[in-house]
Amino acid sequence: MHRNNFNLLRLLFAVGVIFSHSFELLRHLDPLEGLSAGMSVGTLGVCGFFLLSGYLTAQSWTHEPRALAFLKKRALRLYPAFIVASALSVFVVGPLGASTAHYFSDWSAHKFFADLGGLRQPRTPDVFVNSPVPSVNGSMWTITFELRCYLLMTVLGLCGAMKRRWAILVLALAVNGAALYGAPLQAGEQGDALFGVSGFMLWFASLYLAGVCFYLFRERLPLRGRYAAIALVGFGAALFAPTAVMRAATVTLGAYGLFYVGQRQSPWLAKLRMRDDLSYGLYLYGWPVTQLLALWLPAIAPLALFASVTAICAPLAFVSWRGIESPALRLKRARQPQGRPVAT
Repeated sequence: MHRNNFNLLRLLFAVGVIFSHSFELLRHLDPLEGLSAGMSVGTLGVCGFFLLSGYLTAQSWTHEPRALAFLKKRALRLYPAFIVASALSVFVVGPLGASTAHYFSDWSAHKFFADLGGLRQPRTPDVFVNSPVPSVNGSMWTITFELRCYLLMTVLGLCGAMKRRWAILVLALAVNGAALYGAPLQAGEQGDALFGVSGFMLWFASLYLAGVCFYLFRERLPLRGRYAAIALVGFGAALFAPTAVMRAATVTLGAYGLFYVGQRQSPWLAKLRMRDDLSYGLYLYGWPVTQLLALWLPAIAPLALFASVTAICAPLAFVSWRGIESPALRLKRARQPQGRPVAT
């Protein structure tokens, strides 16, 4: 088992996404979003996912700087569970929430496979028409940006930039500067494109590159408890500041606190470490289960919905991990050079 707390953090981030969607899909405001400058618990979780992804994939590239091997690992991590979840969303959840009796005759196989290839949320005939977000699996929209960040890492590695950490830092600062004002926080917002790059891509790339920098400069950035406490307090205060300040604090103060907690060695944290990584399964199945329960139990309270969805999705995530994700990961580890730690 890895001697870090990253699986635990990812689990908390996925649960946070379910928490936010339990409010959103019942037309309630996420409590943190209502109090802060617009950062919901779910958005906070997605930010954490991209920060950790940048850190771990930078580690992966550094240990084995070969493009095909890197992309194979990333594909095995994302695609198998995504394909199964997409199929279940389209062929099981979609008909249950469809507003038309001609669901399958209106469904497009061409669009379905195109969405699978691009890791995009599946397009379906009209579903959940009374929902504030009538989508069969609205959580999936971020996965395609994860894929694009992996492609960015591949390009940076192939051109030799990953060997020049100061060049990566300059790039990260430039992307973060562009994202401070041009990128939206929520899926329903519109961001400003820059040189043809969407606002969402700028924001996700800024988070991802921040994680990359924390890995590349890990020897120059000592993780200390007192610094982490100060960073987390500052980040908490920044959640109530203007958006640009909140964004800047997320990729600096928030990231420092995240990586400190992620690598903190303590007996009580060690007891919480898990061999099974349920975060991806929770993320993939949380939305469709929330949609169905909100449809069938429209009077349910958000917290009751959150508890119910989490209880239902936990075994689904376990099956996804043990039956799909973990076997796929074993394929990528089969030829891992011995003596090197594996970054997932």
